[in-house]
Amino acid sequence: MTLLCAILIIAVLYFILHVVFLCGMMKSNSIKPDNDSVRPFVSILVAARNEHDSLPFCIESLKKLSYEGGSFEVILINDNSTDDTLDIMRKMTAGIPRFHVLDTKDCQDIALKGKTRALNFGIKNAKGRLIMMTDADCSVPVNWINETVRYYDEKAGMICGFTRINYGHSVFANLQSLDWIYLQAIAASSAGIKIPMSCIGNNLSFTRSAYDSTGGYPAIPYSITEDLSLMKAIDRNGYKIKYPVNPVTLVNTNECKTVGELYRQKKRWFRGGADINILGYLLGIELYIMNLFLMTGFLLTDFTFYAGVVLLKIISELIIIIPVYNMLKYKNLMYYFPLFQLYFAVYGLLLPFTFITGKKVVWKGLSH
Repeated sequence: MTLLCAILIIAVLYFILHVVFLCGMMKSNSIKPDNDSVRPFVSILVAARNEHDSLPFCIESLKKLSYEGGSFEVILINDNSTDDTLDIMRKMTAGIPRFHVLDTKDCQDIALKGKTRALNFGIKNAKGRLIMMTDADCSVPVNWINETVRYYDEKAGMICGFTRINYGHSVFANLQSLDWIYLQAIAASSAGIKIPMSCIGNNLSFTRSAYDSTGGYPAIPYSITEDLSLMKAIDRNGYKIKYPVNPVTLVNTNECKTVGELYRQKKRWFRGGADINILGYLLGIELYIMNLFLMTGFLLTDFTFYAGVVLLKIISELIIIIPVYNMLKYKNLMYYFPLFQLYFAVYGLLLPFTFITGKKVVWKGLSH
Protein backbone atom coordinates (compact mmCIF):
# COMPACT_ATOMS: atom_id res chain seq x y z
CA MET A 1 0.00 0.00 0.00
CA THR A 2 2.84 2.39 0.83
CA LEU A 3 4.44 1.69 -2.56
CA LEU A 4 1.18 2.32 -4.39
CA CYS A 5 0.65 5.61 -2.56
CA ALA A 6 4.20 6.73 -3.39
CA ILE A 7 3.75 5.87 -7.07
CA LEU A 8 0.42 7.67 -7.20
CA ILE A 9 1.87 10.80 -5.57
CA ILE A 10 4.77 10.81 -8.04
CA ALA A 11 2.37 10.39 -10.97
CA VAL A 12 0.18 13.27 -9.79
CA LEU A 13 3.26 15.48 -9.29
CA TYR A 14 4.39 14.54 -12.79
CA PHE A 15 1.04 15.70 -14.15
CA ILE A 16 1.14 18.94 -12.13
CA LEU A 17 4.66 19.65 -13.36
CA HIS A 18 3.49 19.31 -16.95
CA VAL A 19 0.55 21.61 -16.28
CA VAL A 20 3.08 24.18 -15.07
CA PHE A 21 5.05 23.57 -18.27
CA LEU A 22 1.86 24.05 -20.28
CA CYS A 23 1.46 27.49 -18.69
CA GLY A 24 5.05 28.25 -19.68
CA MET A 25 4.34 27.00 -23.19
CA MET A 26 1.37 29.34 -23.48
CA LYS A 27 3.56 32.24 -22.39
CA SER A 28 6.27 31.35 -24.90
CA ASN A 29 3.65 30.98 -27.61
CA SER A 30 2.22 34.39 -26.72
CA ILE A 31 5.53 36.07 -27.59
CA LYS A 32 5.01 37.82 -30.89
CA PRO A 33 7.63 39.03 -33.37
CA ASP A 34 6.46 42.62 -33.36
CA ASN A 35 9.63 44.72 -33.34
CA ASP A 36 9.91 46.08 -36.88
CA SER A 37 11.92 49.17 -36.00
CA VAL A 38 15.41 47.66 -35.75
CA ARG A 39 17.42 45.91 -38.45
CA PRO A 40 20.84 45.20 -36.95
CA PHE A 41 23.70 43.82 -38.99
CA VAL A 42 23.54 40.03 -38.55
CA SER A 43 26.41 37.55 -38.58
CA ILE A 44 25.49 33.91 -39.18
CA LEU A 45 27.97 31.29 -37.97
CA VAL A 46 28.26 27.70 -39.15
CA ALA A 47 31.07 25.61 -37.68
CA ALA A 48 31.62 22.38 -39.60
CA ARG A 49 33.80 19.34 -39.08
CA ASN A 50 33.82 16.58 -41.70
CA GLU A 51 30.44 17.50 -43.18
CA HIS A 52 30.97 16.45 -46.80
CA ASP A 53 27.46 15.01 -47.19
CA SER A 54 25.38 17.63 -45.38
CA LEU A 55 27.20 20.91 -45.90
CA PRO A 56 26.11 21.59 -49.54
CA PHE A 57 22.43 21.53 -48.53
CA CYS A 58 23.13 23.90 -45.64
CA ILE A 59 25.02 26.36 -47.85
CA GLU A 60 22.29 26.30 -50.49
CA SER A 61 19.70 27.25 -47.87
CA LEU A 62 21.96 30.05 -46.59
CA LYS A 63 22.26 31.43 -50.11
CA LYS A 64 18.48 31.83 -50.29
CA LEU A 65 18.16 33.85 -47.07
CA SER A 66 16.27 37.11 -47.20
CA TYR A 67 16.74 40.06 -44.84
CA GLU A 68 14.48 42.91 -45.78
CA GLY A 69 15.87 46.30 -44.86
CA GLY A 70 19.02 44.86 -43.27
CA SER A 71 22.44 43.47 -44.05
CA PHE A 72 24.05 40.20 -43.05
CA GLU A 73 27.10 38.02 -43.50
CA VAL A 74 27.61 34.28 -43.34
CA ILE A 75 30.78 32.97 -41.72
CA LEU A 76 31.64 29.34 -42.41
CA ILE A 77 34.27 27.91 -40.08
CA ASN A 78 36.15 24.76 -40.99
CA ASP A 79 36.83 23.02 -37.68
CA ASN A 80 39.89 20.86 -38.39
CA SER A 81 38.14 18.69 -40.96
CA THR A 82 39.98 15.73 -42.43
CA ASP A 83 37.72 15.54 -45.50
CA ASP A 84 36.96 18.14 -48.20
CA THR A 85 34.69 20.31 -46.04
CA LEU A 86 36.96 23.35 -46.47
CA ASP A 87 37.05 22.92 -50.26
CA ILE A 88 33.24 22.70 -50.38
CA MET A 89 32.98 25.92 -48.38
CA ARG A 90 35.30 27.77 -50.72
CA LYS A 91 33.91 26.44 -53.99
CA MET A 92 30.24 26.93 -53.14
CA THR A 93 30.68 30.49 -51.85
CA ALA A 94 33.29 31.80 -54.30
CA GLY A 95 32.37 35.24 -55.60
CA ILE A 96 29.56 35.82 -53.05
CA PRO A 97 30.67 38.82 -50.95
CA ARG A 98 28.51 38.11 -47.92
CA PHE A 99 30.11 34.67 -47.42
CA HIS A 100 33.39 34.35 -45.55
CA VAL A 101 35.34 31.14 -44.95
CA LEU A 102 37.56 30.66 -41.92
CA ASP A 103 39.83 27.76 -41.04
CA THR A 104 40.65 27.02 -37.41
CA LYS A 105 44.19 26.17 -38.49
CA ASP A 106 44.60 29.94 -38.67
CA CYS A 107 43.22 30.43 -35.15
CA GLN A 108 45.91 31.39 -32.63
CA ASP A 109 43.73 30.75 -29.58
CA ILE A 110 44.88 27.57 -27.85
CA ALA A 111 42.95 28.07 -24.61
CA LEU A 112 39.68 26.80 -26.06
CA LYS A 113 38.97 23.39 -27.54
CA GLY A 114 36.32 21.66 -29.58
CA LYS A 115 33.46 23.55 -31.15
CA THR A 116 33.78 26.48 -28.73
CA ARG A 117 37.15 27.28 -30.27
CA ALA A 118 35.67 27.38 -33.77
CA LEU A 119 32.67 29.45 -32.70
CA ASN A 120 34.75 31.92 -30.72
CA PHE A 121 37.02 32.29 -33.76
CA GLY A 122 33.96 33.07 -35.86
CA ILE A 123 32.55 35.55 -33.36
CA LYS A 124 35.88 37.39 -33.19
CA ASN A 125 35.73 37.85 -36.95
CA ALA A 126 32.04 38.71 -37.06
CA LYS A 127 30.80 42.26 -37.63
CA GLY A 128 27.22 41.72 -36.50
CA ARG A 129 25.44 43.20 -33.51
CA LEU A 130 23.36 40.04 -33.65
CA ILE A 131 24.85 36.56 -33.94
CA MET A 132 22.84 33.67 -35.37
CA MET A 133 24.03 30.07 -35.40
CA THR A 134 23.08 26.86 -37.12
CA ASP A 135 24.85 23.58 -37.90
CA ALA A 136 26.26 22.22 -41.13
CA ASP A 137 23.72 19.38 -41.19
CA CYS A 138 20.79 21.81 -41.13
CA SER A 139 18.83 23.85 -43.65
CA VAL A 140 17.36 27.19 -42.65
CA PRO A 141 14.12 28.81 -43.90
CA VAL A 142 14.29 31.79 -46.22
CA ASN A 143 12.80 34.21 -43.64
CA TRP A 144 14.88 32.92 -40.73
CA ILE A 145 16.62 36.27 -40.19
CA ASN A 146 13.58 38.43 -40.93
CA GLU A 147 11.46 36.71 -38.32
CA THR A 148 14.10 36.15 -35.64
CA VAL A 149 15.27 39.76 -35.38
CA ARG A 150 11.70 40.88 -34.72
CA TYR A 151 11.76 39.14 -31.32
CA TYR A 152 14.56 41.32 -30.01
CA ASP A 153 13.85 44.19 -27.66
CA GLU A 154 16.00 45.99 -25.13
CA LYS A 155 15.86 43.14 -22.60
CA ALA A 156 16.25 40.14 -24.92
CA GLY A 157 19.69 38.56 -24.99
CA MET A 158 18.97 35.27 -26.70
CA ILE A 159 16.26 33.86 -28.95
CA CYS A 160 16.01 30.09 -29.14
CA GLY A 161 14.25 28.45 -32.07
CA PHE A 162 12.80 25.04 -32.83
CA THR A 163 14.48 22.47 -35.04
CA ARG A 164 12.59 19.73 -36.83
CA ILE A 165 14.07 16.37 -37.74
CA ASN A 166 13.30 15.38 -41.32
CA TYR A 167 10.78 12.61 -40.75
CA GLY A 168 8.43 10.30 -42.61
CA HIS A 169 10.98 8.05 -44.32
CA SER A 170 11.68 5.65 -41.44
CA VAL A 171 10.31 4.60 -38.06
CA PHE A 172 13.66 5.48 -36.46
CA ALA A 173 13.46 9.05 -37.79
CA ASN A 174 9.85 9.39 -36.67
CA LEU A 175 10.66 8.33 -33.12
CA GLN A 176 13.56 10.79 -32.93
CA SER A 177 11.27 13.51 -34.29
CA LEU A 178 8.70 12.94 -31.54
CA ASP A 179 11.54 12.96 -29.03
CA TRP A 180 12.74 16.35 -30.26
CA ILE A 181 9.21 17.76 -30.12
CA TYR A 182 8.90 16.82 -26.46
CA LEU A 183 12.38 17.95 -25.41
CA GLN A 184 12.13 21.30 -27.20
CA ALA A 185 8.59 21.82 -25.93
CA ILE A 186 9.91 21.42 -22.38
CA ALA A 187 12.73 23.86 -23.16
CA ALA A 188 10.32 26.47 -24.53
CA SER A 189 8.00 25.95 -21.58
CA SER A 190 10.79 26.45 -19.05
CA ALA A 191 11.81 29.68 -20.77
CA GLY A 192 8.18 30.79 -20.58
CA ILE A 193 8.24 30.52 -16.77
CA LYS A 194 11.65 32.23 -16.71
CA ILE A 195 13.61 29.15 -15.60
CA PRO A 196 15.23 28.22 -18.94
CA MET A 197 16.54 24.67 -18.91
CA SER A 198 17.98 24.10 -22.36
CA CYS A 199 18.30 25.26 -25.94
CA ILE A 200 19.55 23.83 -29.20
CA GLY A 201 22.56 25.33 -30.92
CA ASN A 202 21.47 24.73 -34.50
CA ASN A 203 18.75 27.39 -34.20
CA LEU A 204 20.10 29.99 -31.82
CA SER A 205 20.76 33.71 -31.81
CA PHE A 206 22.09 36.22 -29.30
CA THR A 207 23.14 39.83 -29.17
CA ARG A 208 26.79 40.81 -29.22
CA SER A 209 26.29 42.74 -25.99
CA ALA A 210 24.83 39.68 -24.21
CA TYR A 211 27.73 37.53 -25.39
CA ASP A 212 30.33 40.11 -24.37
CA SER A 213 28.73 40.48 -20.94
CA THR A 214 29.63 36.84 -20.20
CA GLY A 215 33.25 37.31 -21.25
CA GLY A 216 32.53 34.99 -24.18
CA TYR A 217 33.46 31.35 -24.48
CA PRO A 218 36.95 31.93 -23.02
CA ALA A 219 35.34 32.96 -19.71
CA ILE A 220 32.61 30.30 -19.66
CA PRO A 221 33.53 26.93 -18.11
CA TYR A 222 34.07 24.38 -20.88
CA SER A 223 31.13 22.14 -21.73
CA ILE A 224 30.50 19.66 -24.54
CA THR A 225 27.11 21.36 -24.87
CA GLU A 226 28.45 24.82 -25.58
CA ASP A 227 25.03 26.19 -26.52
CA LEU A 228 23.59 25.35 -23.10
CA SER A 229 26.57 26.79 -21.23
CA LEU A 230 26.25 30.06 -23.16
CA MET A 231 22.51 30.24 -22.52
CA LYS A 232 23.02 29.81 -18.79
CA ALA A 233 25.71 32.50 -18.72
CA ILE A 234 23.51 34.99 -20.59
CA ASP A 235 20.57 34.17 -18.31
CA ARG A 236 22.69 34.73 -15.19
CA ASN A 237 23.58 38.18 -16.46
CA GLY A 238 19.95 39.25 -16.42
CA TYR A 239 19.13 39.06 -20.11
CA LYS A 240 15.80 37.67 -21.23
CA ILE A 241 15.77 34.26 -22.92
CA LYS A 242 12.90 33.84 -25.37
CA TYR A 243 11.85 30.51 -26.89
CA PRO A 244 8.91 31.21 -29.23
CA VAL A 245 7.06 28.47 -31.09
CA ASN A 246 7.17 29.78 -34.63
CA PRO A 247 7.02 27.70 -37.83
CA VAL A 248 8.56 30.58 -39.82
CA THR A 249 11.89 30.16 -37.98
CA LEU A 250 11.82 26.35 -38.01
CA VAL A 251 15.18 24.84 -38.96
CA ASN A 252 15.38 21.34 -40.46
CA THR A 253 18.00 18.72 -39.70
CA ASN A 254 18.66 15.03 -40.29
CA GLU A 255 18.12 12.26 -37.78
CA CYS A 256 20.85 10.10 -36.31
CA LYS A 257 21.31 7.32 -38.83
CA THR A 258 22.38 4.55 -36.45
CA VAL A 259 21.81 3.51 -32.87
CA GLY A 260 25.50 4.18 -32.19
CA GLU A 261 25.22 7.76 -33.43
CA LEU A 262 22.07 8.28 -31.36
CA TYR A 263 23.83 6.88 -28.30
CA ARG A 264 26.73 9.32 -28.72
CA GLN A 265 24.34 12.25 -29.19
CA LYS A 266 22.30 11.40 -26.10
CA LYS A 267 25.43 10.77 -24.05
CA ARG A 268 26.77 14.18 -25.07
CA TRP A 269 23.52 15.93 -24.15
CA PHE A 270 23.23 14.05 -20.88
CA ARG A 271 26.78 14.84 -19.80
CA GLY A 272 26.53 18.46 -20.90
CA GLY A 273 23.27 18.90 -19.01
CA ALA A 274 24.53 17.35 -15.78
CA ASP A 275 24.59 20.76 -14.07
CA ILE A 276 21.08 21.71 -15.17
CA ASN A 277 18.95 23.82 -12.82
CA ILE A 278 16.70 22.47 -10.07
CA LEU A 279 13.66 22.36 -12.35
CA GLY A 280 15.58 20.12 -14.73
CA TYR A 281 16.60 17.77 -11.94
CA LEU A 282 13.02 17.59 -10.69
CA LEU A 283 11.74 16.70 -14.14
CA GLY A 284 14.57 14.20 -14.67
CA ILE A 285 13.87 12.33 -11.43
CA GLU A 286 10.13 12.29 -12.05
CA LEU A 287 10.61 11.16 -15.64
CA TYR A 288 12.99 8.38 -14.65
CA ILE A 289 10.56 6.98 -12.07
CA MET A 290 7.62 7.20 -14.48
CA ASN A 291 9.56 5.45 -17.24
CA LEU A 292 10.71 2.79 -14.80
CA PHE A 293 7.10 2.21 -13.76
CA LEU A 294 6.04 2.02 -17.41
CA MET A 295 8.52 -0.79 -18.01
CA THR A 296 8.13 -2.70 -14.75
CA GLY A 297 4.95 -1.53 -12.99
CA PHE A 298 2.80 -4.33 -14.38
CA LEU A 299 4.92 -6.71 -12.26
CA LEU A 300 4.28 -4.76 -9.07
CA THR A 301 0.63 -3.69 -9.23
CA ASP A 302 -2.71 -4.83 -10.59
CA PHE A 303 -3.65 -3.91 -14.15
CA THR A 304 -6.16 -1.20 -13.25
CA PHE A 305 -3.66 0.75 -11.16
CA TYR A 306 -0.89 0.24 -13.73
CA ALA A 307 -3.10 1.40 -16.60
CA GLY A 308 -4.25 4.45 -14.64
CA VAL A 309 -0.71 5.61 -13.85
CA VAL A 310 0.48 5.01 -17.42
CA LEU A 311 -2.52 6.93 -18.75
CA LEU A 312 -1.67 9.86 -16.47
CA LYS A 313 1.91 9.77 -17.75
CA ILE A 314 0.74 9.81 -21.37
CA ILE A 315 -1.72 12.66 -20.78
CA SER A 316 1.00 14.67 -19.02
CA GLU A 317 3.34 14.40 -22.00
CA LEU A 318 0.67 14.92 -24.63
CA ILE A 319 -0.47 18.24 -23.16
CA ILE A 320 3.05 19.50 -23.95
CA ILE A 321 3.61 17.69 -27.24
CA ILE A 322 0.29 18.35 -28.99
CA PRO A 323 0.43 22.20 -28.96
CA VAL A 324 3.90 22.18 -30.52
CA TYR A 325 2.92 19.40 -32.91
CA ASN A 326 0.02 21.48 -34.19
CA MET A 327 1.75 24.87 -34.21
CA LEU A 328 4.71 23.54 -36.18
CA LYS A 329 2.38 21.65 -38.54
CA TYR A 330 3.61 18.10 -38.09
CA LYS A 331 1.59 15.36 -39.77
CA ASN A 332 1.07 11.63 -39.25
CA LEU A 333 3.59 11.31 -36.43
CA MET A 334 1.17 10.59 -33.60
CA TYR A 335 0.57 7.10 -34.98
CA TYR A 336 4.01 6.31 -33.57
CA PHE A 337 3.33 7.70 -30.11
CA PRO A 338 2.72 4.29 -28.45
CA LEU A 339 6.03 3.00 -29.80
CA PHE A 340 7.65 6.30 -28.81
CA GLN A 341 6.69 5.61 -25.20
CA LEU A 342 8.85 2.49 -25.24
CA TYR A 343 11.68 4.21 -27.14
CA PHE A 344 11.62 7.15 -24.72
CA ALA A 345 11.57 4.91 -21.67
CA VAL A 346 14.37 2.61 -22.79
CA TYR A 347 16.91 5.28 -23.63
CA GLY A 348 15.85 7.40 -20.64
CA LEU A 349 16.47 4.50 -18.27
CA LEU A 350 19.81 3.63 -19.84
CA LEU A 351 21.28 7.15 -20.03
CA PRO A 352 22.46 7.40 -16.39
CA PHE A 353 24.54 4.27 -16.93
CA THR A 354 26.66 6.13 -19.49
CA PHE A 355 28.58 7.49 -16.51
CA ILE A 356 29.76 3.93 -15.95
CA THR A 357 30.84 3.38 -19.55
CA GLY A 358 33.59 6.01 -19.40
CA LYS A 359 33.90 9.74 -18.92
CA LYS A 360 34.87 10.56 -22.50
CA VAL A 361 32.25 11.51 -25.05
CA VAL A 362 33.09 10.92 -28.71
CA TRP A 363 31.41 13.42 -31.05
CA LYS A 364 32.34 14.36 -34.61
CA GLY A 365 35.40 12.15 -34.33
CA LEU A 366 36.77 13.91 -31.25
CA SER A 367 36.91 12.79 -27.63
CA HIS A 368 35.75 15.26 -24.98
